[in-house]
Amino acid sequence: MPASKAVQAATSERRRKAVSMRLAGVDWQTITEQLGYRDRNTACKDVRRALAAARKAEAEEVEALKAMTVLRYDRLQAAFWSKALKGDAKAAEVVIKIIAGRSRIEGTEAPVRMNVDAQRLGDEIMALIHSEAGDAEGAPDDDGRGH
Repeated sequence: MPASKAVQAATSERRRKAVSMRLAGVDWQTITEQLGYRDRNTACKDVRRALAAARKAEAEEVEALKAMTVLRYDRLQAAFWSKALKGDAKAAEVVIKIIAGRSRIEGTEAPVRMNVDAQRLGDEIMALIHSEAGDAEGAPDDDGRGH
């Protein structure tokens, strides 16, 4: 049987207090004792559950905001679409920007590719160039003596 609304409210309040105390730097034992948890492990699990629930709620809010933003982009695009198709350059530019914005929000924008190996190779080449330049100027060898 599900917990009563009063029990759910009390649990929610205890979790809120536990999270607040933990964020303030209070140790698990003190949280356990002050809030009446059975043991430190239970207090820790309760805080993790509260934080997970908060992350889930935040993710749902972000998704709702994204959906609303996409609907706004759709309305704007509809307003400029026919003019763009008739050759209005300004309207076409607006539509292109709307499509790009929607792609960013929806996550369908093509990813930027970066070759990490090429960057690392470039860094190694630059290090070699700098070390060779240093050696040519009489920099010390591994044994600490110059050329």
